[in-house]
Amino acid sequence: MKILSTVIIGTGIILAGGTQAKDVYRFGGGPSGGGWHPAVSAGTQLINKELKGKNFKFQYQPTNGSVDNVRRVGLGAVDTAWGHIVQSYQSWYGVGLFKKDGKNRDFRVVANVRNQTQIVAVLDRSPIKTFSDMKGKVVNLLSKGSGSNVNCENIFKGLGLMDQIKPKFLGFAASGRALGDRQVDVFCSAGTPFTIPALTELSIRKPVRYISLSPSEQKQLTSKFKFYSPKTIPVQKDVRGMKEPALSFSYPVFWYVHKTMSDEAVYEMIKIAANPTNLKKLASTAGYWKTLNGDFSALQTHKMLIHPAAARYWKERGVNVPQEIVKGF
Repeated sequence: MKILSTVIIGTGIILAGGTQAKDVYRFGGGPSGGGWHPAVSAGTQLINKELKGKNFKFQYQPTNGSVDNVRRVGLGAVDTAWGHIVQSYQSWYGVGLFKKDGKNRDFRVVANVRNQTQIVAVLDRSPIKTFSDMKGKVVNLLSKGSGSNVNCENIFKGLGLMDQIKPKFLGFAASGRALGDRQVDVFCSAGTPFTIPALTELSIRKPVRYISLSPSEQKQLTSKFKFYSPKTIPVQKDVRGMKEPALSFSYPVFWYVHKTMSDEAVYEMIKIAANPTNLKKLASTAGYWKTLNGDFSALQTHKMLIHPAAARYWKERGVNVPQEIVKGF
């Protein structure tokens, strides 16, 4: 538990009742235009509203997405955040994008947020029908530092197309605008699980189409990248222009905390957020919360650890939490 005794404006330190300082834990979100930004912001507000008589609060902090979140949580630059299993594995073992960082195991998983899919889309009038048609085209792969960027690059590298496209690295909101203005030909992004706000909003003005992997392309990617599972994105009524399902892949998003968070703070945070009544409230404004759960089976495969305070909560809910991967610091 962080012990604080002074008021410093802008650093996250506040006074309770004018006399007692409260710990403020920073909750990392995501970039503007993505699904995590509104979801985590709403969750932070609800958690703070439901905390009663506790000597800590949570403060929302925008971030650049999964890579940024996992790195920041591992370093304690934010206290809690969501991240893709791909980046958490890389940080845990010091590989991939985290090879220069080295192994970092100063974080623990506290919940399974949901599975995401990867969306690749074009304007409905575009002549692009397949991934092969994207050769020589401008493809936005999202901002560096986001998990979506990693997954987008994995698609084009895995299909042997990376050196045959013209990559751009715009953020979620800018990417949607660029597709609508025809500054890019292809939009690539994570889905939450099957849509993303920037693309759905664009489709109201300019209908869009999801590009489907072929069965062989889907098998190629899910065989090469073991974190991915085959998934078919069903037709989304909210996405104007989408008339057919699209073959893609899915991967889990987990919720992490840094080792300096107190057991009490971890327990209360998860208890409030995962309360069925609260989840219903959150899901009505931020659909990302609909599937928050205690399924940690993927962590067994990769030998990553669950925070004991979170395991305690999920066990109280009747979830079978694998004890062999429950370990504190």
